[in-house]
This record gives sequence, C-alpha cells and structure tokens, in this order.
Amino acid sequence: MAQDDIAEFADLWALMYSTMAREMVDSFGEEGKAALIRAIQNYGKIRGERLRKRHEEEGRPINMRSLFDHYDLPGHPETEKDRVEYTDNFLRSYTYLCTHERIWRERGCNDVGLLYCQYFHHAFWQTYRPDIDVQIPEILTKDDKHCLFLVKQPEE
Repeated sequence: MAQDDIAEFADLWALMYSTMAREMVDSFGEEGKAALIRAIQNYGKIRGERLRKRHEEEGRPINMRSLFDHYDLPGHPETEKDRVEYTDNFLRSYTYLCTHERIWRERGCNDVGLLYCQYFHHAFWQTYRPDIDVQIPEILTKDDKHCLFLVKQPEE
C-alpha cells in the first residue's frame, strides 16, 4: 500500500470518528459522552484481543516489543514522533504531530478527540497484555505541546 493511500485512509478514519463522536455528544449530552467512552473502550479491547490472537498464532511473545514492533496498522507518514527510550520493558515516546488531532482541531472536535486519546490506548494495550501500565500525562488534544506515552511492563 502506498504512503498516500495510508495517509488518506487514516485521515478519513479521523474524519469519520469526529463526525460520529460529535453527533453522539451534541445530540445526547452526558449520556452520549458516556456511550462514546464505552464505544472507544470496546473498540480498543477488540483491537487488543485481535492483535494478541494474531501474535499468539504467529508464535510471538506477548510483550511490548511484539505490540509496538508488529502493530496492527501502519503509521501515518506525516506523524512526527520520537521514541526516546525503548527497552524490552519500557517505552517513553513523544508525538509532536498527530494527524488525527490536526483533523479534530480543524473541525472543532478536540474535546471528543481527547476522549479517544484518554480511553483508546489504555483499552487496546492493556487488553493485549493486562499487566502493561499505560500513562499519557501530556496529550495534544488537551493543548499540550506533545503527547507523552509512558508504557511499561513487568520485567520478565
């Protein structure tokens, strides 16, 4: 798949999410927001289960290296990130440009984008491996200057 195709698919996904999320929250208020959070978490869990099963079938260990080195989607070619520390048991990564956040911001949807950021990664990665600790203390959709991911698993 060409990088332009990957970028277009990712941009369309971000557009679809923001359109549907905005409608849920605007139409149903706090009840819609709660439903959106449940949907985000369920989506994350489904992806975590699916990737874990694929890795088990491939004979890969269920650990952070497998999770991040053999992810289930290609990255957007315009994403700007830096993995400043990446070991078998710890990841510290900064994302400076997230194309989802860019689209959400342009559409006035950072509030529903923040819900995605706060709930998706935890649900996905902790379903993939339940003892993974996921911290995201800084998030672009909160108007921080970057996303900071601190992810660790117990030493094996």
